[in-house]
Amino acid sequence: MNLPEKEIQTILSGIKDFVLIISPEKEIMETNAAFLNQVGCSREEVIGRKCYEVLKEDQRENSNCLSICPLEEAIKNKKHCQVELTRLDSSGKPRHTELTVFPIWEKKGKISKFIEISRDITQRKLEEDVLVKKVEERTLQLKESHERLLHQDKMASLGKLSSSVVHEINNPVAGILNLVMLCKRILKEDEIHQKTIDQFLQYLDLMETETRRISRIVRNLLVFARQSKIALVKFDLNDLIEQTLILNANLLKLNNIRVIEELEYNLPLIKGSEDQIKQVLMNLFSNAVESMANSRKKRLTIKTLRKKDQDAIEMQIKDTGSGIPKDIVSKIFEPFFTTKKKGKGVGLGLSVVYGIIHDHGAKIYVDSKLEKGTCFSITFLREMITGEKA
Repeated sequence: MNLPEKEIQTILSGIKDFVLIISPEKEIMETNAAFLNQVGCSREEVIGRKCYEVLKEDQRENSNCLSICPLEEAIKNKKHCQVELTRLDSSGKPRHTELTVFPIWEKKGKISKFIEISRDITQRKLEEDVLVKKVEERTLQLKESHERLLHQDKMASLGKLSSSVVHEINNPVAGILNLVMLCKRILKEDEIHQKTIDQFLQYLDLMETETRRISRIVRNLLVFARQSKIALVKFDLNDLIEQTLILNANLLKLNNIRVIEELEYNLPLIKGSEDQIKQVLMNLFSNAVESMANSRKKRLTIKTLRKKDQDAIEMQIKDTGSGIPKDIVSKIFEPFFTTKKKGKGVGLGLSVVYGIIHDHGAKIYVDSKLEKGTCFSITFLREMITGEKA
């Protein structure tokens, strides 16, 4: 049953959305009061005119299309079409509009008319823009906070090393000083024989070795302590492990910890932040030492291997310490969670480790048994592997 035109107008006027009925020739056949108020026209000024003459998209004349007319898109896909447009209102200001076109088909498969329903979404868009801006600002704040935490954690690790490193440096310095004094005393003698010269050469070799050892320790400390931007470089994971063990050599020695290295030879190079992966190793070594404080067997095993089935490289750091209870294993990577006594730590170390590993696109797993030890496994995935051999 066809409704009279007056009843159709009454129904359309009660709808708050903008409604247009458009002919196959793109002429406006009917509309409602909400649409007329939006465009600032009377009904007589709209009916019978082409839709693209009445509807003006922002900064484009006589067009309500984006790359293609929504009416043509509805015919092409034989279903309704929904797009977002920026049109000008009656005062010439741009308004964001969400538009849906429904094609009405005749029995013979021809288009009878189009029904276009649209609504003003300007306020929603403004709120979305504000939300996006807030998210961007918050993301920047979190990034800055993360960088501060990284540096604070690095300085805390460096503080733990300071006492043991002082001994590590003092020992060769004392040895060099003794050799220098011995050489000076020998030089005061009247005659210098070949045997004495040979002794001098031997002493010089020892002094060179010890001086190079000091230089290596200091260089590694400076590299670890520096606060720099993240620099992605290619590096040998085994070499990085060796460098970090040198830094922790005296700490491990003082705690009577036996280090077992099971490093697979000739691994491919890894691309990442050498400085940050070293920070991960520092944290894991430090935690391992503390967990083995009361252990009878103190063994720290570091293993690297190529996982060819996954095209990945895995690093395992295993201790024979006290282990982690099952009920807190899932919490160890949370910021400020710690099982240490007051004054022994603030619970940032493993949180920083997790953040670094996550930022590199790698994976970290924990396997721990009470009184038997803990194993941290870090998997560097295909994206981090350069394919170049070390």
